[in-house]
Amino acid sequence: MFRAATREPIASAPLDQTSYAGHTPAVTSTASTKTESESASASATDTTSDASARRAGRGVLSMTGSKLYFIVAGYAVQLLLPRLLGSPEAFGLFSTAMSFVSILNNVLITATIQVVSKRVSEDLAHGRTGAATLRQALQLQLIVGIAVAGTLLGLASPLADHVMLDPLLAPLFRLSAVVVLSYALYAALIGALNGRQDFLRQAMFDGSYTTARSLGMLGAAALGFGALGAFAGFAGAAVLVLLAALVVVGMGEKSEKAPWGAWLALMAPLGLYQLCLNLILQIDVTLLKRSVAELAMAGGAAADAAADVASRYVGFYRAAQTFAFVPYQLILSVAFVIFPMVSQAVSLGDEAATQRYIRGALRFSLLVLLAIASPIAGASAGVMRIVYPGAYLAGSSALAVLSIGMVCFALFVIAATIMSGAGRPGLAAAIAVIAVGLVIGGNLVLVHRAGLGEQTLLAAASGTSLGTTFAFCAMGSAVYLRFNAFIAPATALRALASAAAAFLVAHLVPSTSKVMALAALASGALAYVIALFVVRELGKAELDAVLRVVRRK
Repeated sequence: MFRAATREPIASAPLDQTSYAGHTPAVTSTASTKTESESASASATDTTSDASARRAGRGVLSMTGSKLYFIVAGYAVQLLLPRLLGSPEAFGLFSTAMSFVSILNNVLITATIQVVSKRVSEDLAHGRTGAATLRQALQLQLIVGIAVAGTLLGLASPLADHVMLDPLLAPLFRLSAVVVLSYALYAALIGALNGRQDFLRQAMFDGSYTTARSLGMLGAAALGFGALGAFAGFAGAAVLVLLAALVVVGMGEKSEKAPWGAWLALMAPLGLYQLCLNLILQIDVTLLKRSVAELAMAGGAAADAAADVASRYVGFYRAAQTFAFVPYQLILSVAFVIFPMVSQAVSLGDEAATQRYIRGALRFSLLVLLAIASPIAGASAGVMRIVYPGAYLAGSSALAVLSIGMVCFALFVIAATIMSGAGRPGLAAAIAVIAVGLVIGGNLVLVHRAGLGEQTLLAAASGTSLGTTFAFCAMGSAVYLRFNAFIAPATALRALASAAAAFLVAHLVPSTSKVMALAALASGALAYVIALFVVRELGKAELDAVLRVVRRK
């Protein structure tokens, strides 16, 4: 199974791997009938497979290290920037622009890397170098990048003034154009490295960029250049890594072009799905910014004062998001593991194995997600106090709700990956589209009904969680109807009961200081594990497995 899973580039997102499902070669054991040439050929094949496995293993390690470094550096930026920028208003301004550009960037990067990687890997399988594919990918991305960046440049002022109701966002949106164009081209270059299975070089680029990006943003903020300076540091790092990648990877070579329609046919469904995922995660920040400004002006505030109020609310909300996203980011690797397993089992018609993989992956994900989210939700005020100034405690109620909402979102992504592995990516995209509509509608309605005050951020978090809960329930129903397998009801009840115990314990432990906040988190996590054993969701088998791992170390 491992070799089958590594046929697709390690870093590709799940939806693109359907082209490789079921291509595992059959292996026979009739050694007595082999000729010498067949034995030699088998030996050579084994040697090649072993080399591929070793290369894949090194790729897994390098890409995993790069991903972990990216997560750690990203959290360092999110935790340090509020202090360096000096005010929630400045952090909120930066977060609004960052959330907006992240939606565009993530869609461009993910879809482009997947498609270019797929085409380059296919070229190599047919004895071609992939250089022509890279050249065409860069040409396409240049067109797309210029179109999107040009639109951002042209609409920066109207978008800031009339949509977001804050003229201070205009220069940040203009810098976003630089980032988008750089990312569009950079993604094609990284996709080529991925398709060549040059994982080490890919990881080195990603790690270098993460470092430059973090230092650029934090350095500019520390020097007093504010939100605009921090965003300029972001843009500068994007340009530098693009130039370095062009030098190292090259720009390909001219050759006969594949039809542009073939490229768009691959990118369109991937782009739609990724767009929806990122809108679910990020659009609430943009909606909150505008809604609060509207509410403030309706209450008699001047336009500039209303914009500052909106930025302050966004700053508090973005701080809450930083912690709420932790469970989702930590469990995302399950999607990359479950996809090839389901793809292979479905292609072989092995329903029993498919059901076993689904139940195991979802049970594991649910237990881990709740282990992280429930203590964070219970001790939400203390969690905010650990790293943020006291003013940011205003986001604690939003953190409590968002933590649970992100559990639903993570389970939706894993369930969508399962359906994609079964050849139904369109269904995942359709449910994601509806979820986006619910997130947007929920945020607009609930925030305006709550008005300005202590309930504003809670209303925004509730609107987002409404959409993620629907996505999980709808996708879960689809998986169950297709495979007759999902999270066992008894497991769900026991896990939720244990999560309630963890929430209650973490909430009851006073978190009036950083040390006590950490104690509340630890107490909640311990209560969760104990409760799982008490209700017999975990038992001797799991304990023995953990002890075996400990003894090996």
